[in-house]
Amino acid sequence: MNKHDLEHKLLRGSVLYLDDIPTYRITLGEMADAGFSKLQNVISILCMDDDKANELLTGAVENPNTFMLIMLNMLQEHAQIKKTEIESNNVSNSLFILIPAFLNLFFRKKVVFHQDYGFIIGDDNDKKYVLNHLNYDNFREILKQRNCLVDLDDVDECENPSGEMAKKLLEKRKKLREKVKKSKSISSDDDSLTMTDLISIFAQAEHMSLQEVYESYDIYQFNNQFNRLKIMDDFHVNIQALIAGAKSEDIKLQHWLSKIKKSND
Repeated sequence: MNKHDLEHKLLRGSVLYLDDIPTYRITLGEMADAGFSKLQNVISILCMDDDKANELLTGAVENPNTFMLIMLNMLQEHAQIKKTEIESNNVSNSLFILIPAFLNLFFRKKVVFHQDYGFIIGDDNDKKYVLNHLNYDNFREILKQRNCLVDLDDVDECENPSGEMAKKLLEKRKKLREKVKKSKSISSDDDSLTMTDLISIFAQAEHMSLQEVYESYDIYQFNNQFNRLKIMDDFHVNIQALIAGAKSEDIKLQHWLSKIKKSND
């Protein structure tokens, strides 16, 4: 799938396929109900690059990768839960519980962990699929795309970027996140805008109820629409500044009928 077709599907919220397994968008509301920060942490872990997983894996492991790290973690936490070494009030925060719960939303099917095969998708009445080491890279790529963790301008006409490209994208993501964090800093009290702030701002600006925003958008769609709103607002503010006598060389004017520029442009 080329990047333009992919952008259409992501913007519409269409089903994306992992081989022949359908994957679905997760709305902001669904994430809020499940625990927004918990799901964000799960997404970060599932999207971890293999090099980082290699650093976290201890001991001699053949072909270390993110899927292997997750499997080992699931086995360890399952063993701890069975031995009641984790207090009951902390079990709900265990990745053994959180990862399958997230995958339930992502695949819209029941997902259970199997120590030999990986994650079994589907119940007894459905055709069953497996998320394992063979399709994990493709799964991770879809998850990144859904959550704006990959720059679609760097996606080639081929199905998936190479491992080397993925490393570059992750490095770029890190730099962009640092820039975004700095740009969102509020000088008066040094607090930064949270996702709840952004959702509230967008709802007010678009005259939508908060419920509508939470139910209508996933991360990709919200990110796109919020950035479009910011371009339009910046454009009108800059026009007013020029009318008021500001020097044109001091104003960086981007017309709202233009492409959304990346954060590092």
